Amino acid sequence: MPGFLAPMGASIAESMPRGDKWTFEIKWDGVRGLIYLNDGAVSIFTRNNNRCERQYPELLVLPHYIEAQQAILDGEIVALDSSGVSRFELIQPRIHTSDASAIAKMSAKSPVHLYVFDLLYLDGYDLRKTPLTERKRLLEQIVKPFNLLRVSGSLPGSGEALLEAARQHGLEGLIAKSGDSVYESRRSKTWLKLKLTQQQEFVIGGFTPGERDTFGSLAVGVHEGGKLIYTGNVGTGFTEQTLRELLGKMHSRVIDKMPFAPDKMIPRGTVWVKPELVAQVKFAEWTSDRKLRAPVYLGLRSDVDPGQIGRETASLVGFLPADKKEVTATIGGHALKFTNLDKLYFPEDGYTKRDLLNYYDAVAPLILPYLKDRPLSLKRYPNGIHGQFFFQKNTPENYPAWLRTEMVEKIRYVLADDRASLLYLTNLGCIDQNPSMSRVGSLENPDFILIDLDPVECSFAKIVEAALLVKAKLDAIGLSGYPKTTGGDGLHIYVPIEPHYTFEQARSFAEVIARLVAGERPDLFTTPRSVEKRQKNRVYFDYLQLAESKTISAPYVVRAYAGAPVATPLAWEEVRVGIEPGQFTLANAVDRFSRVGDLFAGVLEKPQQMEKALGKLENLLRGKKVS
Repeated sequence: MPGFLAPMGASIAESMPRGDKWTFEIKWDGVRGLIYLNDGAVSIFTRNNNRCERQYPELLVLPHYIEAQQAILDGEIVALDSSGVSRFELIQPRIHTSDASAIAKMSAKSPVHLYVFDLLYLDGYDLRKTPLTERKRLLEQIVKPFNLLRVSGSLPGSGEALLEAARQHGLEGLIAKSGDSVYESRRSKTWLKLKLTQQQEFVIGGFTPGERDTFGSLAVGVHEGGKLIYTGNVGTGFTEQTLRELLGKMHSRVIDKMPFAPDKMIPRGTVWVKPELVAQVKFAEWTSDRKLRAPVYLGLRSDVDPGQIGRETASLVGFLPADKKEVTATIGGHALKFTNLDKLYFPEDGYTKRDLLNYYDAVAPLILPYLKDRPLSLKRYPNGIHGQFFFQKNTPENYPAWLRTEMVEKIRYVLADDRASLLYLTNLGCIDQNPSMSRVGSLENPDFILIDLDPVECSFAKIVEAALLVKAKLDAIGLSGYPKTTGGDGLHIYVPIEPHYTFEQARSFAEVIARLVAGERPDLFTTPRSVEKRQKNRVYFDYLQLAESKTISAPYVVRAYAGAPVATPLAWEEVRVGIEPGQFTLANAVDRFSRVGDLFAGVLEKPQQMEKALGKLENLLRGKKVS
């Protein structure tokens, strides 16, 4: 029988997997356990190879209920609340109690339950390379359920309906598993976590004094790039007992040197501790600056290695299978070969080339109308955001003949009018798409006025203030504008116009708006074209970006920055203090777009005339009222 096996992990999924091969199970909120049965003896190992059966003496009867001489099972040890829902905070006291008498009392008063969901070894047969469906069938045959032991079976029904049922019953979420998956001792994308609440482990690196006699909050973080990255402070979820116990554990680990990478958001006066303790924390979401929003302490974990704690990131489920590095697919009648699918494009966040392709496949109906008929300037990142990138305008002759290209001033530009073209370019390493501001057939005439608001060492709150001032001017002259995040640290407003004005006319219009708002709020805007001369803590209104020779990042594209931000259309009601451009990412954008639809549709559907607006704008410049 094999020795210790690292358990198989599930990746976080951003969307529901599709297809008949996927099955769904309850996501239990407890302690993962590998159960070894050997001729009537039972051993239980945690994820980091610690024996733990002494903590759960009520489970020592397992050999009587499993028809096997030798077996290795995988499951979750849980404590259930009065509604039958597993809660980590209920099992947490059992994890850290070593006193046999106390353990015996807790096991008698509140016995734990074991839900087994996999079978790795059975009486001489290593089953790890056997498909999950067969492993499940054998598991059902050998387990004789009793009140503390159950098989965590597959649930009937669609994934969406099951997830809604889980929500109504207060569960943490579901696990989706591919029926043909083999058992791998690593985190896999053939097992997916569909979470209803955000929850993961964090390393404790310090604590802050507070009004309590013990401490105010825990400073926590995750490992990224060989460093411990600060992710926030956790100040709620404690009882008086846990406060005292935690303080005792941290006092013995106090150090002088900060264990985190430098971060200006770490509170002053924090007491540093050796990064050896791991806290389970639930939270509302990740903020745009990659910190925890509304974190709540659930308990300590001794079953995980603090050195292995990283930021859990969502994996977008889509048309590319999770278990293949190379796939050939027919899309729009064209055979496309997708390669190096496991290559990390966003190393800090764990997103791969597969995730990027799956994203663009999911948003193709939204983004393609904004790319149609527009020449593209390609920026290719074949090795991800930190690798060497290069620009490409002229299309090589060896590109497929079915790709649409157009000659513009002796340059053969490629276009992405359909899904196949978009995915082909993405496979080349085009993380974002940068189209022209005009279309083939009217390349000298833009179909929108671009208002580009860039920060000059200022907060995004000032960008918001500037955008609302621009909107007020547009409202006054009778024009509609449509805002979107750039995916960087600025904001764009598109003002759709009929495509019969020249770039010079459109640019002049934007310049007048720029001078109008800058004159009204010189404390908010800076106007010099020279970067060195621009005032700091101001917003720069870049009307010069509006030119025939320039391209702009399209709405709905992913940008090549840490966090995988997405250029996201906004409703004007969302343009307010508190919004941050980094909050829209590869992990959550598809869900947002499915909820709000195409907020940018007016850019395509509602072109406007400039003549009347120009007259009103002239009156505004002269200080006259407009009607």
